Amino acid sequence: MPQANPDLLHLLDVTSRSLPGLNGRVGDAHREEFRLGAAYNRDHIAALHEHWRLAHPEAGPHYWSTRSWTLLIWQPIYLCLLGVHLAQRAPCLAQMGQSVNEGFVSGFCLPEHCPRQAAPQRLIELAAEQLREQLAHQLVEFQGVVGIKAKMANRLAADYVLAALLFIQRQQGFCNGRAHALECQWLDALSLQDESSLIDVHLDDGRERLALGRKVCCQHFRRADGALCSTCPKIREAERIERLRQELAAEC
Repeated sequence: MPQANPDLLHLLDVTSRSLPGLNGRVGDAHREEFRLGAAYNRDHIAALHEHWRLAHPEAGPHYWSTRSWTLLIWQPIYLCLLGVHLAQRAPCLAQMGQSVNEGFVSGFCLPEHCPRQAAPQRLIELAAEQLREQLAHQLVEFQGVVGIKAKMANRLAADYVLAALLFIQRQQGFCNGRAHALECQWLDALSLQDESSLIDVHLDDGRERLALGRKVCCQHFRRADGALCSTCPKIREAERIERLRQELAAEC
Protein backbone atom coordinates (compact mmCIF):
# COMPACT_ATOMS: atom_id res chain seq x y z
CA MET A 1 0.00 0.00 0.00
CA PRO A 2 1.46 3.41 -0.96
CA GLN A 3 2.39 5.83 1.82
CA ALA A 4 -0.19 8.53 2.55
CA ASN A 5 0.57 12.13 1.65
CA PRO A 6 3.24 13.40 4.10
CA ASP A 7 1.50 16.75 4.56
CA LEU A 8 -1.70 14.96 5.58
CA LEU A 9 0.20 12.69 7.95
CA HIS A 10 1.90 15.74 9.47
CA LEU A 11 -1.45 17.45 10.03
CA LEU A 12 -2.93 14.37 11.70
CA ASP A 13 0.16 13.90 13.87
CA VAL A 14 0.18 17.51 15.06
CA THR A 15 -3.53 17.61 15.87
CA SER A 16 -3.55 14.26 17.70
CA ARG A 17 -0.53 15.20 19.82
CA SER A 18 -2.02 18.61 20.60
CA LEU A 19 -5.46 17.37 21.63
CA PRO A 20 -5.90 13.77 22.78
CA GLY A 21 -9.15 12.40 21.40
CA LEU A 22 -8.76 14.19 18.08
CA ASN A 23 -7.13 11.15 16.50
CA GLY A 24 -7.32 10.76 12.75
CA ARG A 25 -6.44 8.10 10.23
CA VAL A 26 -6.11 8.15 6.45
CA GLY A 27 -8.77 6.10 4.70
CA ASP A 28 -12.42 5.78 3.82
CA ALA A 29 -15.22 5.95 6.38
CA HIS A 30 -16.65 2.66 7.60
CA ARG A 31 -20.36 1.89 7.60
CA GLU A 32 -20.41 2.39 11.39
CA GLU A 33 -19.01 5.94 11.19
CA PHE A 34 -20.76 9.24 10.58
CA ARG A 35 -20.17 10.55 7.07
CA LEU A 36 -22.03 13.59 5.83
CA GLY A 37 -24.37 12.69 2.99
CA ALA A 38 -24.14 8.91 3.42
CA ALA A 39 -27.40 7.02 3.10
CA TYR A 40 -27.04 5.60 6.60
CA ASN A 41 -26.16 8.89 8.32
CA ARG A 42 -29.74 9.66 9.33
CA ASP A 43 -29.82 6.40 11.27
CA HIS A 44 -26.56 7.30 13.03
CA ILE A 45 -27.87 10.75 13.98
CA ALA A 46 -31.07 9.21 15.32
CA ALA A 47 -29.06 6.66 17.32
CA LEU A 48 -26.84 9.37 18.80
CA HIS A 49 -29.87 11.39 19.84
CA GLU A 50 -31.53 8.30 21.29
CA HIS A 51 -28.42 7.52 23.34
CA TRP A 52 -28.61 10.88 25.11
CA ARG A 53 -32.40 10.66 25.49
CA LEU A 54 -32.02 7.36 27.32
CA ALA A 55 -28.94 8.45 29.27
CA HIS A 56 -30.64 11.60 30.62
CA PRO A 57 -34.41 11.35 30.16
CA GLU A 58 -34.90 14.10 32.74
CA ALA A 59 -32.96 16.64 30.67
CA GLY A 60 -35.52 16.97 27.90
CA PRO A 61 -35.39 17.57 24.14
CA HIS A 62 -33.41 20.83 24.27
CA TYR A 63 -30.52 19.04 25.95
CA TRP A 64 -30.70 15.92 23.77
CA SER A 65 -30.58 17.92 20.52
CA THR A 66 -27.90 20.33 21.70
CA ARG A 67 -25.67 17.55 22.98
CA SER A 68 -26.03 15.56 19.77
CA TRP A 69 -25.33 18.58 17.56
CA THR A 70 -22.20 19.65 19.39
CA LEU A 71 -20.82 16.12 19.33
CA LEU A 72 -21.17 16.06 15.55
CA ILE A 73 -19.42 19.38 14.94
CA TRP A 74 -16.59 19.57 17.47
CA GLN A 75 -14.06 17.48 15.53
CA PRO A 76 -14.35 19.27 12.15
CA ILE A 77 -14.04 22.62 13.95
CA TYR A 78 -11.03 21.72 16.06
CA LEU A 79 -9.37 19.91 13.16
CA CYS A 80 -9.60 22.99 10.94
CA LEU A 81 -8.39 25.49 13.53
CA LEU A 82 -5.59 23.31 14.88
CA GLY A 83 -4.61 22.37 11.36
CA VAL A 84 -4.29 26.00 10.30
CA HIS A 85 -2.55 27.39 13.38
CA LEU A 86 -0.50 24.44 14.61
CA ALA A 87 0.26 22.55 11.40
CA GLN A 88 -0.10 25.38 8.83
CA ARG A 89 -2.35 23.19 6.71
CA ALA A 90 -6.06 23.19 5.84
CA PRO A 91 -7.64 19.75 5.40
CA CYS A 92 -10.40 18.83 2.99
CA LEU A 93 -13.46 17.80 5.02
CA ALA A 94 -15.34 16.13 2.18
CA GLN A 95 -15.90 12.44 2.97
CA MET A 96 -14.68 12.90 6.55
CA GLY A 97 -15.78 10.00 8.74
CA GLN A 98 -16.34 10.30 12.49
CA SER A 99 -16.28 7.45 14.99
CA VAL A 100 -18.83 7.08 17.76
CA ASN A 101 -18.64 4.90 20.86
CA GLU A 102 -21.17 4.86 23.69
CA GLY A 103 -22.65 8.16 22.57
CA PHE A 104 -19.33 10.01 22.25
CA VAL A 105 -17.92 11.12 18.91
CA SER A 106 -14.14 10.86 18.98
CA GLY A 107 -11.72 9.82 16.26
CA PHE A 108 -12.07 10.43 12.55
CA CYS A 109 -10.78 9.52 9.12
CA LEU A 110 -9.97 11.55 6.02
CA PRO A 111 -9.49 10.19 2.52
CA GLU A 112 -6.06 10.49 0.95
CA HIS A 113 -5.44 14.06 -0.21
CA CYS A 114 -2.96 16.92 0.01
CA PRO A 115 -3.99 19.57 2.58
CA ARG A 116 -3.83 23.14 1.35
CA GLN A 117 -1.00 25.46 2.33
CA ALA A 118 -1.00 29.24 1.93
CA ALA A 119 -0.26 32.52 3.69
CA PRO A 120 -1.95 32.70 7.14
CA GLN A 121 -4.96 34.84 6.18
CA ARG A 122 -5.57 32.88 2.99
CA LEU A 123 -5.25 29.60 4.87
CA ILE A 124 -7.98 30.69 7.30
CA GLU A 125 -10.20 31.51 4.33
CA LEU A 126 -9.57 28.12 2.72
CA ALA A 127 -10.24 26.20 5.93
CA ALA A 128 -13.31 28.31 6.74
CA GLU A 129 -14.75 27.62 3.30
CA GLN A 130 -14.50 23.88 3.97
CA LEU A 131 -15.89 24.22 7.48
CA ARG A 132 -18.72 26.58 6.50
CA GLU A 133 -19.92 24.11 3.86
CA GLN A 134 -19.58 21.18 6.25
CA LEU A 135 -21.60 22.89 9.00
CA ALA A 136 -24.33 24.05 6.63
CA HIS A 137 -24.84 20.60 5.13
CA GLN A 138 -24.59 18.94 8.53
CA LEU A 139 -27.30 21.24 9.89
CA VAL A 140 -29.69 20.38 7.05
CA GLU A 141 -29.08 16.68 7.59
CA PHE A 142 -29.41 17.01 11.37
CA GLN A 143 -32.65 18.99 11.15
CA GLY A 144 -34.08 16.22 9.00
CA VAL A 145 -33.84 13.95 12.04
CA VAL A 146 -33.72 16.14 15.16
CA GLY A 147 -35.25 19.53 15.78
CA ILE A 148 -32.83 22.39 16.44
CA LYS A 149 -33.10 26.05 15.46
CA ALA A 150 -30.49 27.30 13.01
CA LYS A 151 -29.59 30.28 15.18
CA MET A 152 -28.91 28.07 18.17
CA ALA A 153 -26.90 25.62 16.05
CA ASN A 154 -24.80 28.45 14.61
CA ARG A 155 -24.15 30.00 18.01
CA LEU A 156 -23.03 26.65 19.39
CA ALA A 157 -20.70 26.26 16.41
CA ALA A 158 -19.27 29.74 17.00
CA ASP A 159 -18.65 28.84 20.65
CA TYR A 160 -16.62 25.82 19.57
CA VAL A 161 -14.64 27.89 17.07
CA LEU A 162 -13.63 30.35 19.77
CA ALA A 163 -13.02 27.60 22.33
CA ALA A 164 -10.60 26.06 19.83
CA LEU A 165 -8.96 29.46 19.39
CA LEU A 166 -8.50 29.81 23.16
CA PHE A 167 -6.94 26.33 23.20
CA ILE A 168 -4.52 27.40 20.47
CA GLN A 169 -3.66 30.59 22.35
CA ARG A 170 -2.64 28.48 25.34
CA GLN A 171 -0.54 26.29 23.07
CA GLN A 172 1.23 29.14 21.30
CA GLY A 173 1.15 31.87 23.93
CA PHE A 174 0.19 34.75 21.64
CA CYS A 175 -1.27 37.95 23.08
CA ASN A 176 -4.93 38.74 23.59
CA GLY A 177 -4.85 41.31 20.81
CA ARG A 178 -3.79 38.63 18.37
CA ALA A 179 -6.54 36.35 19.65
CA HIS A 180 -9.16 39.05 19.08
CA ALA A 181 -7.85 39.61 15.55
CA LEU A 182 -8.11 35.89 14.80
CA GLU A 183 -11.57 35.84 16.38
CA CYS A 184 -12.75 38.40 13.82
CA GLN A 185 -11.03 36.63 10.92
CA TRP A 186 -12.54 33.24 11.69
CA LEU A 187 -16.06 34.41 12.51
CA ASP A 188 -16.14 36.65 9.44
CA ALA A 189 -14.88 33.86 7.19
CA LEU A 190 -17.48 31.47 8.62
CA SER A 191 -20.33 34.00 8.43
CA LEU A 192 -20.77 33.64 12.19
CA GLN A 193 -20.23 37.28 13.12
CA ASP A 194 -21.84 38.23 16.45
CA GLU A 195 -22.81 34.62 17.24
CA SER A 196 -20.18 34.40 20.00
CA SER A 197 -17.24 36.44 21.25
CA LEU A 198 -14.10 36.49 23.35
CA ILE A 199 -14.31 38.72 26.42
CA ASP A 200 -11.50 40.25 28.44
CA VAL A 201 -11.38 39.25 32.09
CA HIS A 202 -9.24 41.40 34.41
CA LEU A 203 -7.61 39.52 37.28
CA ASP A 204 -6.65 41.01 40.67
CA ASP A 205 -2.93 40.72 39.90
CA GLY A 206 -3.29 42.95 36.85
CA ARG A 207 -3.28 40.29 34.20
CA GLU A 208 -5.93 40.06 31.50
CA ARG A 209 -7.26 36.71 30.33
CA LEU A 210 -9.78 35.79 27.67
CA ALA A 211 -12.96 33.77 28.09
CA LEU A 212 -15.95 32.84 26.00
CA GLY A 213 -18.70 35.42 25.80
CA ARG A 214 -21.36 32.92 24.83
CA LYS A 215 -24.82 33.87 23.59
CA VAL A 216 -26.48 30.50 23.88
CA CYS A 217 -26.83 27.93 26.66
CA CYS A 218 -25.44 24.43 26.17
CA GLN A 219 -28.38 23.08 28.20
CA HIS A 220 -26.14 21.02 30.50
CA PHE A 221 -27.96 22.44 33.52
CA ARG A 222 -31.03 20.40 32.58
CA ARG A 223 -29.31 17.15 33.58
CA ALA A 224 -29.82 15.82 37.09
CA ASP A 225 -26.06 16.15 37.60
CA GLY A 226 -25.79 19.42 35.67
CA ALA A 227 -25.32 23.07 36.53
CA LEU A 228 -25.01 26.40 34.74
CA CYS A 229 -21.52 26.85 33.30
CA SER A 230 -19.50 29.90 34.30
CA THR A 231 -19.84 31.23 30.75
CA CYS A 232 -23.59 30.62 30.53
CA PRO A 233 -25.60 33.60 29.24
CA LYS A 234 -28.39 32.65 31.65
CA ILE A 235 -26.18 34.01 34.46
CA ARG A 236 -26.11 37.75 35.06
CA GLU A 237 -23.06 39.35 33.43
CA ALA A 238 -21.54 40.59 36.70
CA GLU A 239 -21.81 37.14 38.27
CA ARG A 240 -20.36 35.51 35.16
CA ILE A 241 -17.35 37.81 35.18
CA GLU A 242 -16.73 37.15 38.87
CA ARG A 243 -16.93 33.40 38.41
CA LEU A 244 -14.56 33.61 35.45
CA ARG A 245 -12.12 35.76 37.40
CA GLN A 246 -11.97 33.12 40.12
CA GLU A 247 -11.61 30.24 37.68
CA LEU A 248 -8.92 31.90 35.57
CA ALA A 249 -6.96 33.04 38.63
CA ALA A 250 -6.98 29.44 39.94
CA GLU A 251 -5.62 28.15 36.61
CA CYS A 252 -2.50 30.33 36.75
